[in-house]
Amino acid sequence: MNIEALDLNLLLAFDALYEERNVSRAARRIGISQPAMSNALARLRVALNDPLFERTGRGIRPSTRAERLGPAVRSGIAQLRRALQPDPRFDPRSSQRLFRLALSDYAEYRILPALVSALGQEAPQARLQVRRLDALFSVPEADLRHGAIDLAIGFFPDARSLEEGTAAETLIEEQNAVVFRRDHPLSHGPLTLERFAEASHAAVIFRAEPWGLIDQELASRGLRRRLQYASPHFLAVCEILQQTDLIATLPAALGRRVPGLITRSVPLELPTFTTRVVWRDHDDESLTWLRHRLRLVADSIGGFSAKPKLRRFYP
Repeated sequence: MNIEALDLNLLLAFDALYEERNVSRAARRIGISQPAMSNALARLRVALNDPLFERTGRGIRPSTRAERLGPAVRSGIAQLRRALQPDPRFDPRSSQRLFRLALSDYAEYRILPALVSALGQEAPQARLQVRRLDALFSVPEADLRHGAIDLAIGFFPDARSLEEGTAAETLIEEQNAVVFRRDHPLSHGPLTLERFAEASHAAVIFRAEPWGLIDQELASRGLRRRLQYASPHFLAVCEILQQTDLIATLPAALGRRVPGLITRSVPLELPTFTTRVVWRDHDDESLTWLRHRLRLVADSIGGFSAKPKLRRFYP
């Protein structure tokens, strides 16, 4: 269909119908009469060539297409409202802002406790909603672009590889380490490349195929590891290491923080784990404030990239 020929006010009616599942309540929600809402629904059906909603004994039920359209229409309307409304100056002491973050469980484990503590002191009414990243090394740019999340934190590439409008800042830089339980057989003697390859491994892998960079590096040397356990959860891997003879290559700080585990240098040349925060809404004062808090947290918990100490963004 040609969107230029669509009365965009009809999308407000669609959103109300989708949320309320009742014509009368949807009409009251956007301040029009029930006949006007019925007329809007009739025009939507013609424009989209779909019944969209069908009557049931308890109201109306969305069609398959309406179910697909509902979240997208709601997100688009929310973005338009945010763009059109004047932005009040952000005051962390009184703000009830909901910050939506996407990050791995490792970033949540390392960063969120200190961040939540800081918010409790400086923005006591602000809220955090966290979801897991869908990929370990890929920026969820579509979710950032559509406003589904405000910030993402993960092992992301630098800003040069991101689409225009997406910014990135480094929070964490740390080395890989081989991690295993304290009384593991590999704790005795040097950890050679051969001993490393012969061990049974656990790994943090998000993709469907259970292999990664380490497997490629070993293959280039004619070696192969036995990957016995793969999981997208860092903390689950650490729990496995505590109770088995498996080893894993993880951020060094994680191996040092989890009780009962020790670290050794990796007998391979691997890139560092670089954790970055990425965002798109450059004019949102509250997100600017939150990024300052993240940098302060990065300074305070150690093992992070060197940065000058920052004062409070707001006194």
